[in-house]
Amino acid sequence: MIRVLNARIIENGKKLVELAGLSTESKPTTGIITGSKYTCADTGDVYMFYEADSPGWGKIAAGPTASADA
Repeated sequence: MIRVLNARIIENGKKLVELAGLSTESKPTTGIITGSKYTCADTGDVYMFYEADSPGWGKIAAGPTASADA
């Protein structure tokens, strides 16, 4: 289940949001704007939403890698 951690309405009803959920969940693309972030709770990867030529999510940070001791 995707959770909204923070949201602000910025323009024309679109929201700048911070979301968290599993990496396997579909990230929303409707009603949000460039700069919104999605953190994968299971991997730690962080994505940012871009509205340029083709709206979508791009990874901006990789989550921590597994420890060699694990």
